[in-house]
Amino acid sequence: MIQLQPAIDRIRALLIGDTEQNVTYAALEARLALEKVCYDRLRQRHDYISHDQLRRWQPGAIINTLMKDVDEHIGQTLTVSIGKSPVEAGVKPEDDEYVPIGTEVGFDAKRIAKMWNALAKLALHVRLPEHKDDHIADYGDKAKTRAKVEEVVAELERLAKGTMTFSGMGEQVLFVCSCGEKNKRRAGLLRDGRHVHCINPECKITWKATKDADGFTFELVTISVDCEACNVTNHMPWRYFLDMKHDEVGSFSCHTCRHKNYVQWRLTQVRPATNDERAPRAEE
Repeated sequence: MIQLQPAIDRIRALLIGDTEQNVTYAALEARLALEKVCYDRLRQRHDYISHDQLRRWQPGAIINTLMKDVDEHIGQTLTVSIGKSPVEAGVKPEDDEYVPIGTEVGFDAKRIAKMWNALAKLALHVRLPEHKDDHIADYGDKAKTRAKVEEVVAELERLAKGTMTFSGMGEQVLFVCSCGEKNKRRAGLLRDGRHVHCINPECKITWKATKDADGFTFELVTISVDCEACNVTNHMPWRYFLDMKHDEVGSFSCHTCRHKNYVQWRLTQVRPATNDERAPRAEE
């Protein structure tokens, strides 16, 4: 787990200097510390989500994605305890005495994001001039910046009391990708039709989760392309094409004849179908 005390000590040392420059640097350290808090929660749970499916890098967005797709309890304080007595017949677990082993301190993701944004607004951006004679200050308002930094330090000190980290709770769903990588997801947060990427950063394969009576099955998401030479249909990974830029030319060798085929993203003009064309034709 991440150790926050060194960051707290650096911030407090800068605040002691109490110059505009020191307070600004303290704001930068505080912002970095907030990022590390959120990114460490991601690191602990990265086995359950592909890095490619993290659409945004901001700390608040990262935590919201994890809450939605990986661990809905990520913002809660969790404690692991062990019973003092061995399991005995007729003794209910709730009647036993427990000894705490460790705690992961929770936090409010919205509050973290709000503090992170406030530090940048107060201290880490030069103010835009409003007119020609407007003076551009070297630093932001020292008093406001210091107050916000001290608010962040108080939150960091609270979080630093944690002694354990978790990867989440709940039933796991396992599947092996075609590349050989073992993937796992939280069953309680997996939705029918959800696309999941293989966690192997070198793999471009996407899977679609389908819910059935026995749980979830996973189906390859591909695009069918006929070989120019032998006309055999090749099922290519969907993300192979999705990651291409407009007008970029890509290629693949046919799985059957090894002929090299080329593909390209292009803007194409189409004509919307009329109502008559959409209607099913009667059999003759």
